[in-house]
Amino acid sequence: MSLSKRESASVSRAASAHVEDRIWSVVKYAVLSRVISLALGAASNAFVEDYDSSLSVFLPPVDEAKASVAFWSLESLARALAQIVVRWDAFYFVHIADAGYIYEQEHAFFPLLPLLMRALTSTVLSPLASAIGRQLALVVAGVLVSNTAFVLAAVTLYRLGCRSLSNEKLAYVSALMFVVAPSNMFMSAVYTESLFAWLAFSALLLVSYEQYLLAALCLGASTLCRSNGITYAGFFVWNLLVRQEAWAEFAGDRGMRRWRAKIGTLLSRVFYSLILVALSSLGFVAFEIFGRRKLCKIPAGASEPERRLYCSDSLSTVYGFVQSKYWDVGFLRYYTLQQAPNFLLAAPMIVLSVAGLWAYAAHDPTRFVSLGWVQRTPAAAASTGYFNRRLLPHMYLWAVLLFVATTSMHVQVITRFFSGLPVVFWFAGHAVAAASLGPNRRWVQWAVVGYFVGYGLVGAVLFSNFFPPA
Repeated sequence: MSLSKRESASVSRAASAHVEDRIWSVVKYAVLSRVISLALGAASNAFVEDYDSSLSVFLPPVDEAKASVAFWSLESLARALAQIVVRWDAFYFVHIADAGYIYEQEHAFFPLLPLLMRALTSTVLSPLASAIGRQLALVVAGVLVSNTAFVLAAVTLYRLGCRSLSNEKLAYVSALMFVVAPSNMFMSAVYTESLFAWLAFSALLLVSYEQYLLAALCLGASTLCRSNGITYAGFFVWNLLVRQEAWAEFAGDRGMRRWRAKIGTLLSRVFYSLILVALSSLGFVAFEIFGRRKLCKIPAGASEPERRLYCSDSLSTVYGFVQSKYWDVGFLRYYTLQQAPNFLLAAPMIVLSVAGLWAYAAHDPTRFVSLGWVQRTPAAAASTGYFNRRLLPHMYLWAVLLFVATTSMHVQVITRFFSGLPVVFWFAGHAVAAASLGPNRRWVQWAVVGYFVGYGLVGAVLFSNFFPPA
């Protein structure tokens, strides 16, 4: 018996060492991918003229007096960095971090990233800010936050995959697919994609360990980063009220006293779910309250301006109004002939998503439509890998967000919109790693890898020179 225990301990140590090696491997490739992306952006920016010259107006002019000072080289490097990472929405994040929310349209951009940028610039990077200026230091802070969050997100996705897929190899390949995600440059620029991905993956990992309160707080932070973090609160409802395992204790004894206890347990779960959903929405709600107080307040002695709908209607939101007014976001509004090129840009991710959902649903249609309560395939056959029954709530979330992205958003942003969705990378990893594809379907592997790497690299060149898509 003691020998068996020693063997078991030895196997456990070997498995832990293997996982640790994998984590360091993911870190290494994640860092390498960021270096390559930024280097490619810098190289292309050096040879290609910017599509838009807004940055030269946005940043303060070069102080010629510093030309003979050693610190000037730091400023030139920071300016070169800003030249490739401050594009499109990044202007808003830098301005918010620098001056706060001044204009109504800025309320389309959530405050977590600007708050972190400001905090870093005021503390750790304060010597740098003195040397190169506050705005450039804020840019450096934004890049540090995004790239650090990207590495952490890759590692967290690997750990989440190990838990959810019960297949370490697939978890590792999926993490590597995240490292070469099509959203590539957006994950390194002054954007919220990497930060949101890390917070969302961390919340889902905590949910897998049933640490619901910490997961809800993590999602609350994510909704201070992006609005779609609220949808991830559905995992609490799924785990506590929907999945079959949640009802296991309600089977059996039908005695009246026992049923009263069961009803009490059910009501407590409903109440707990509501609390968790509320905590998950905390960031969004706080930002909404802030926006209303700032935008609806009428200064003393001033005439009342035109009242916005969100100032009088409790069901209207500042975020929704701003998205609709300034970006024309709304149901089917993007379905115009002039947006056809953007639908073509989004087509690969849409096809990948439809294929991933179809493959999972077709594996066991009964399980998919019955919310996992009835399975056609044996439990053992569905216990690991991409067709794991634990992926059911991820599939439903994927389907909902795919519908939203293709009907109510600027569809070309789907690649970065899905960068915080683990199941996208699990399916990509499955398509790349699946030995069952056979030699006649290896083109699928090449197509997925080619799309991820090719779109990401081309996107890095376009983004760094201010070319669309944004």
